[in-house]
Amino acid sequence: MSVIYSEDWYGDMKKMVNECEEMQRLAPQQRIVATFEVVGDGSSPYVAGDGAIYYLIVLDKGRVEEYCPLSMRHDGKGLNFRFTAPAAVWEGIAASLVDPITAGLRGTIKVRGDMRFLMQHAVAVKVLVDLYGNAAFTEWPKGKPPYSTQGERASA
Repeated sequence: MSVIYSEDWYGDMKKMVNECEEMQRLAPQQRIVATFEVVGDGSSPYVAGDGAIYYLIVLDKGRVEEYCPLSMRHDGKGLNFRFTAPAAVWEGIAASLVDPITAGLRGTIKVRGDMRFLMQHAVAVKVLVDLYGNAAFTEWPKGKPPYSTQGERASA
């Protein structure tokens, strides 16, 4: 286990995806560059209410080449996808409390990119999302979702 958004967590996520044989078999073979934007929403103890965490994932031939934090929002050049959602949503997915497909369909997760491509590779996306949502994988030292809906942070 590693602490969410820590250097170890990014490295462990990369390793976990790369060790998944199903992902290797199902993933598209072309290079895919995506950013994830975790927007502070006042409920997460890991992201300031007016802040954000950005990270980049680069897949190539079904393997993760990069899974790393960004110091600022990506300028969009060379991106295939940008996924944006409140911190409570991303963290709820990581804790297996929020269904990412439903969140995407309801617009809670904003997706910029070729939706047709995502639909064509829906099984691989599902495998990737299931890996991300492996609740036993992430450590939550400041408290685990679900967070209070009244603006109070959950305690550890």
